[in-house]
Amino acid sequence: MPVAIPEKRVSRKITVNLDHHQTNVRPVIKGAIKEASHTLTESFNSNKSLQVSTVNLDETKRDDFLFNLFRGMVDTASLQSRDFAVQVDGCKGVLVWSNRSQLFSWPNTMQTFKYARRLGWTAALRTILKLKSTSADKLRRKIMTNYPKHITIGFIGVLPHEQGKGVGTALVEHVLDKADQTHYPVYVEATDYQAVKFFERFGFVSQGQIALDKDQLITITPMVRQPVTMNEPVSFHVRPGRKDSD
Repeated sequence: MPVAIPEKRVSRKITVNLDHHQTNVRPVIKGAIKEASHTLTESFNSNKSLQVSTVNLDETKRDDFLFNLFRGMVDTASLQSRDFAVQVDGCKGVLVWSNRSQLFSWPNTMQTFKYARRLGWTAALRTILKLKSTSADKLRRKIMTNYPKHITIGFIGVLPHEQGKGVGTALVEHVLDKADQTHYPVYVEATDYQAVKFFERFGFVSQGQIALDKDQLITITPMVRQPVTMNEPVSFHVRPGRKDSD
């Protein structure tokens, strides 16, 4: 998913100009998980598709919820493989991806308790149920039926003041390089028109639109990038996941 540009605060300011051909894409280490989660939260706090899931929360609770949701996803991804959560230079941009059929699960029981303490039980359960109902897993499996081996881009976010400098491009190209090496197709969901145009630049093709609200004003667009070669996928090697102690 691409980023939405929020109109609210910017908590970190980095003034160094970035040439995406010289960016350093590297794993999110344990010590940077909070920073990566803040980056994704700032990128998505005005995203309409996630607002559908948090419509009954005030701004502070919504940001708190999104931060904890993203922190759980980044942590889970890096435990699966160090390669599955990557960032650019001080978490200016963050991308979470996977080549596994089981992606990054929605909140488990312990996470639900944490969210309930922050949001209240009613709001937490309502939000989590809505998130589960819009989970991409079922849709992704249907679209990728003919491609049991594929890559999924989960979330990509770039700090608002770092957008337009090639950070997002560097992160996507990092994953696409792995896809090209192994002949894997890539699946992603775009949440607005700008997102669709962004991913089209990399060869992604729309697979239709899915409405997230009854008025069909908020949609997601599943997109697929075919392998650069139609040869059979080759062995996919990713580094083992980090340990909790790392």
